[in-house]
Amino acid sequence: MTLRSLDFARRVLHAHHDERRRMHRPGQTRADVLGRQQQLAITLLRDIWPRSPWTARRFAQAGLGVADWSALPAVVKAEVLAQFDDLNTEGLTLAGVLAHARRAETDRAFSGTLRGRSGPVTAGLSSGTSGPQGVFLASDRERALWAGVALAHTLPQGPGLLRRAITRRPLRVAFALRADSPLYRSAQSAAVQWCYLDLLRPLDDLASALGHFAPDVVIGPPGVLTALSERCPLAGVQRVISVAEVLEGDHRAQLERRWGPVVQVYQATEGLLGLPCDRGELHLNEAHVHFRLRRTLGGDPVDRPRPGDRVCATVTDLRRRSLPAIAWQMDDVLVIGEPCACGHPSLTVHAIAGRADDALVLHGVTVWPDFLRRALLELPGVQDFRVRQRADTLEVLLLGLDAAPALAGHVEAALNSALRRSGVPAHVAVILRPWEVPRPDEKLRRVRRLAPAPQETP
Repeated sequence: MTLRSLDFARRVLHAHHDERRRMHRPGQTRADVLGRQQQLAITLLRDIWPRSPWTARRFAQAGLGVADWSALPAVVKAEVLAQFDDLNTEGLTLAGVLAHARRAETDRAFSGTLRGRSGPVTAGLSSGTSGPQGVFLASDRERALWAGVALAHTLPQGPGLLRRAITRRPLRVAFALRADSPLYRSAQSAAVQWCYLDLLRPLDDLASALGHFAPDVVIGPPGVLTALSERCPLAGVQRVISVAEVLEGDHRAQLERRWGPVVQVYQATEGLLGLPCDRGELHLNEAHVHFRLRRTLGGDPVDRPRPGDRVCATVTDLRRRSLPAIAWQMDDVLVIGEPCACGHPSLTVHAIAGRADDALVLHGVTVWPDFLRRALLELPGVQDFRVRQRADTLEVLLLGLDAAPALAGHVEAALNSALRRSGVPAHVAVILRPWEVPRPDEKLRRVRRLAPAPQETP
């Protein structure tokens, strides 16, 4: 092991230890969390201000100083990409980063890094399911912090990292995702053995590799993991970690029955946004990210969210310097959960309900996707489905319809019943379409609005 890799491993262990200590610090209050965010934000902005011209211009144009960071107007992904060269602090260009990341995805060789002002920089792309592909950067320091924090929340309870390294009994982790990255491999060490499953390979090949590896932990999109669990029964899985997609209730149930307990990690190009506590509940990562919440209808700010509130967030990553994420607007719909019995004051997330632009608008009424998902999953014989809105019509792709043609009438009745409960005043036509097998690398979105929406009414 080189001196550089030893230093990197030391940083990961240090970040892991700090995060575990922070998670279990007694007597923490909500005010403590928000006060720490203020300190981190001031330190971050004073550091990046001279090196991120666009960040400085945003504050100047808004007439705000560093202390007013939480009031900075939000920006969307397209603005971030347009200003990328003046935003990042590593002296990188968007053209160079895109060429590097796309070459890696074409060659399926993800170990390379770019040379930035601070040293090696990891670069990658989002899946692009919600518009233009997002770009992320991570310096070595940021990779070590990410790995330490992620491991502190996701490792199954048992021997810690240092003890695993000493006893040479590494945790075996299988990771199924569209693209590998040095960011993810930051977690690999003498304590963690890693197996990347490339989602561009056939599912049967992935299942064979997974069975041969015999993992302790499996990470991936829940739709793909559910399909793999049908092909590959595994014994000894200590934890399944759902990432990259909405975790549907039926997928959770199948994975827990076939493999083991399921937790969620909520991550996007905007940052590491949500992590499980030791009880398995998903918490917003408020130790490292600030969330400015607004209601999904009307966009009114939510200062004191209550359980059941549906909100979208504008996020500020308080630890990220290579590509500063200050007041980035997200469209994911979060359902706030109850305070957690673990005692940590960070907000919990009952569900990541999907994207705001996946909410259907039928006869002027907004209908959230989870109402329709629940209605179909409760029907006997339904194996899988996709619902697409076009104008005031729903197209439904239904797996298993050939074997049970009577399902067609039940599907239309169940959907219209759910729509009436949601306040839709008129019957909605339902058209059945042939089932289309999704690609393994395709992000699961069971309910989507494909047509421009009419005028919404709250």
